[in-house]
Amino acid sequence: MAHLFVIAGHGAGDSGAVGYGFTEAERVRVLAKRISEIGGENVTLGDISRNYYADRGINTLNIPKDWQIIELHMDAASSSARGGHVIIKEGLKPDQYDRALAEFISETFPGRAQSIYERSNLYNVNRSAARGFSYRLVEFGFITNNKDLDTFNSHIDDIAKGVLSAFDIQVDATQKKKELVDGELKTGGVTQTEGNDFGEVSYQVHARGIGWCNWKSDGDMAGTTGQNRRIEAFRLVPVGKTDVSVHIKGIGDRTYYDISKDTVIGTTGEQKRIEAVKITGHDSFYRYRVHQKGIGWSEWANNGEWSGSKGQSLQIEAIEVMKTMFIVTPHIQGKGWISPMAAENLIGITGHNLRLEAFKINSKMEIKAKAHIQGKGWIDYGKITKDTVIGTTGEKKRLECLCFKGDFDYRVHIQNSGWTDWTKADGVSTLGTVGQALRIEAIQFRKK
Repeated sequence: MAHLFVIAGHGAGDSGAVGYGFTEAERVRVLAKRISEIGGENVTLGDISRNYYADRGINTLNIPKDWQIIELHMDAASSSARGGHVIIKEGLKPDQYDRALAEFISETFPGRAQSIYERSNLYNVNRSAARGFSYRLVEFGFITNNKDLDTFNSHIDDIAKGVLSAFDIQVDATQKKKELVDGELKTGGVTQTEGNDFGEVSYQVHARGIGWCNWKSDGDMAGTTGQNRRIEAFRLVPVGKTDVSVHIKGIGDRTYYDISKDTVIGTTGEQKRIEAVKITGHDSFYRYRVHQKGIGWSEWANNGEWSGSKGQSLQIEAIEVMKTMFIVTPHIQGKGWISPMAAENLIGITGHNLRLEAFKINSKMEIKAKAHIQGKGWIDYGKITKDTVIGTTGEKKRLECLCFKGDFDYRVHIQNSGWTDWTKADGVSTLGTVGQALRIEAIQFRKK
């Protein structure tokens, strides 16, 4: 029987792949927790608040060398691509655990030509090999494929048990997931600040044992943490036409179209918890996250994505909502144009050696942009519009350096060196490299 160390991929601001309102980082963290809960003392769960790729966590990992490491991911491509696989270090022979895991994954997520791939260009694969750890990265299907995503969402416990079985960690076949009840209220923890605070986006929650709390706004916490108080309902002052969906205990998904300040989203007086939230603005682009029992704060979700975990009986206890500065739509190597994202979120994909080839910005503020492109040099786009393509598509060329002028700060993630420092968009400063043949992999913006 092995001892399993579980790493949930991406996280710490990096959503990973995105599909059908879900993010890779959030989904694999749900799976990681179930592997840990079902596996008990034979499993150690890595810190799910971290990004073990970005912070080079494996370089300082202090675990016994006979422990087995598994890093959880989901893939992304066209909607027709599907299937899971296991990735190991090139030149190493797959061991008994790799083979058993690959057999289970290929049966659960069919569609790949191979079930085990050898790679030499993935950082955590190389870092683990250099330190003598037994490591494998697993792609649990494509988040961009409806069948794979439905399999993942509908059979999380079965997937967790299959992973454990591959490592000879015995699971009672009759074991059923314990129904998590809301339980007794707890003292301490954190409560939202006092008083009403209205802003660009304002919201209030109906919390167990309290009722309607004061209004909060623009990313402030509404609700409590550490007190076991479920959110049963909330209200949101919309910025233009806005639809909100929630997943409610015993009811399932419920959507409220074109809400107003007085729309009660959820239930009151029925002791039913909200477990997931999706906010879709038609005139504005929202960014939001939830604090969920047993998980903590989720990654920031983009407009129209689910935040929270369905089907896990986990209550939402707090929520934060804001309107993003502007919207960015990235074009990524091998994936093409992907869904629009909040400027404040990580835009692109890190840890997969994929170049950011182009992006478009939809903003009401005036923004000027320049980009240094592989084989083309500097291109001055001047004042951009929502249709301006910064970079290239269909030419397999990397963005290498960027320069902006606007009322914000920004940073970029560069091949081999990671994130730069935050820099003002003053129209003079540049981020990236010139003449070093290094790709920009991601970009992120923030208010000054």
